[in-house]
Amino acid sequence: MKKLEKYLYIVSPLLIVVSLLLYYVIGKFGVASIATLTVGLLVGLLFFVRFHKEVVQKITRRKVKYGLNSFLITVVILAIVVVVYLVMVNHNKRFDLTSVKRFSLSEQTRTVLSEFEGPIKVYAFYSKNMETVSIIELFTEYGYLYKDFEYEIIDPDMRPAMVEEMGVEEYGELYLRYGGKTEKIKAPSEEGITNALIKVSSTGFKNVYFITGHGEKSIEDYGKGGYDLIKKAIEAENYKVEEVLLLRADTVPVDCAVLVSAGPTGDYDEHEVGLIEDYIQSGGSVFFLIDPDEKGVMYPNIGGLLERYGLTVGNNIIIDPLSRVLSGDYFMPVINSYTFNPITNNFRLATFLRFARSVEPNGDAGENVFARTVANTGEASWAETDLEALFTGSKAKFDEGEDLQGPVSIMAYATVTLPPEDAIESAPKGDAEETEDPAAPPEQREAIVLAVGDSDFASNSMFETQGNKDLFLNSVNFLADKADLITIRPKQQESVYITLTAKQGRLAFFVSLILIPLVVIVIGLYITIQRRVKS
Repeated sequence: MKKLEKYLYIVSPLLIVVSLLLYYVIGKFGVASIATLTVGLLVGLLFFVRFHKEVVQKITRRKVKYGLNSFLITVVILAIVVVVYLVMVNHNKRFDLTSVKRFSLSEQTRTVLSEFEGPIKVYAFYSKNMETVSIIELFTEYGYLYKDFEYEIIDPDMRPAMVEEMGVEEYGELYLRYGGKTEKIKAPSEEGITNALIKVSSTGFKNVYFITGHGEKSIEDYGKGGYDLIKKAIEAENYKVEEVLLLRADTVPVDCAVLVSAGPTGDYDEHEVGLIEDYIQSGGSVFFLIDPDEKGVMYPNIGGLLERYGLTVGNNIIIDPLSRVLSGDYFMPVINSYTFNPITNNFRLATFLRFARSVEPNGDAGENVFARTVANTGEASWAETDLEALFTGSKAKFDEGEDLQGPVSIMAYATVTLPPEDAIESAPKGDAEETEDPAAPPEQREAIVLAVGDSDFASNSMFETQGNKDLFLNSVNFLADKADLITIRPKQQESVYITLTAKQGRLAFFVSLILIPLVVIVIGLYITIQRRVKS
């Protein structure tokens, strides 16, 4: 019996290991794992009490002491490694070293997630035969930025009740749930997920109206010059987009957050200008995209309206010689110089315009109007004023004193400070009356008028060119007072390929498949021969 008792030191750790294995398999300490662990600890304690003297004698031997010291040092080092590993798992830092930041989420996604509180859950309905690696990687990126982000891959064939509850129509659909709201994600991409986050976090829609009736870009036009794609992009950011014919209207719609005039080919009449003027005076935001025509003359009513709000639209066309270097022509200015303003804050993308004119702030609009430039053309560009010669085939050249040397202001906005609404309604005809609470004056209102000398940069043909899309959407968000969405939006990640010439391909083949293995074989033969010679 005593001989059997001496083997308790083996039984005890075995039971403890079995208990830990059960915990690993089940995922929690169940009855079996707790019982096994308890028995293992009791057996170990029994062995130590029963053979206390023998254990002490063996431990006090020099050889055992050294062995025990080595064992303890090993345990301590392993414990330190485990602790460091656990700390790194919970406080990890990832670095994306790819040139196109393929494995990083955009700045807009980071901005949007920073406004969330509480759990976000995404359900991905993928069959077992569908590839899920890419979507899981994307979910992992969101989880890295937002700790309460969870996802679940669901096989629709195995969970029909869930499919019916969520209204799933086909494989590959995503559904995002936050704060009791559920949003279907049309595209399984960063852009689709982030747009869904914007929608579930918003309390309601804001309306963007595009003026029609004077040849403006149409939001229903699917052609190259249309605005169909920009309409979809605006709607993806939780806006409603509609058209308005001011010629038949008594007022700008009361639910209008942003009024857009996209490339009119004719002047507005006094009725339309009056409606826009009233809208601005009520605190509205207007976005003018004004193209030059062959004559270059600015429409007097539209130009006069902008002049009253501190913006001067030039009778010219921007010429940019640098465009020739970038596979464009002289009439496609490259915009990569932005001032410090809410629209282009942290904006580092170039913008390409086509047949653009200058838009400059002026200081003649009054004290309540503050105008400033948003974007400039390059130093090599200029604003050509001799348009008749330009369109009759003459070579474009800069004329000192007549043309405007670059950098030329191509985009500018004016902030109009308006009197408080209460002050307008209750303003006395005679001497001003004192307010009941002079310490709490009525809040002032602001209107914004933004103008850019081109409308083509947001058309379907140029929509995805460099920063064109982002510049337009940033402008709309700024005008609609949604500054949290002013940033760089998610881009579709493109595959990066290495293109080799025939000579480079042969060299890569020779080095990787012949030279390196041959060097390894030669070194191995040399070492083997040297060992045999010495022996």
